[in-house]
Amino acid sequence: MTLETDPFAGMGAARILTKMRKGFLWGGIVMIVLGMGAVLMPLFSSLVVELLIGWLLTISGGVAVVGAFSFRGTGLFVWELISGLITLAAGLLMLVYPVQGLIALTVLVAVVLVLTGAAQMAFAFWVRPIQGWVWGLVSAIVSIVLGGYIFAALPEASAVILGLLVGIDFISTGVALVLIARTAPPTLEV
Repeated sequence: MTLETDPFAGMGAARILTKMRKGFLWGGIVMIVLGMGAVLMPLFSSLVVELLIGWLLTISGGVAVVGAFSFRGTGLFVWELISGLITLAAGLLMLVYPVQGLIALTVLVAVVLVLTGAAQMAFAFWVRPIQGWVWGLVSAIVSIVLGGYIFAALPEASAVILGLLVGIDFISTGVALVLIARTAPPTLEV
């Protein structure tokens, strides 16, 4: 007797897509609606993201502190305990001071944009002999400019930037799911 744990085992991508077509369509519609809400209410959605991250850090920090005690008697105990306490403290600070946490997260987003832009630029110049390398350079410049803009607009930008980014991401994901669902055949001939 064999137990089949994967309901899609042995199916091709087209058949799986056909079976999940409605789920993709409705999931995409929900993502688009949520994304539009986040874009229309960026301060609210930014605070939701900040509080979610605050809770995740608080819970994971608490778990890490408790878990550190399993390392008592080893050289790792102090490091694990300190790491857990820092994560716990960061999460609690974000929950107690959400506006300042929002600023910290926005700075982090700006740093990530600048660093990824620099990495993209290095890559673009590395592939420079290949046709189309300019698109990599353009993408790098856009990332660096966005990161620089966020730095220049701080702290005012922190109130809305995370909500806008989450909203745009939800909308793009939703549109992709809807388009994938629309291209799937309604039925497959066997």
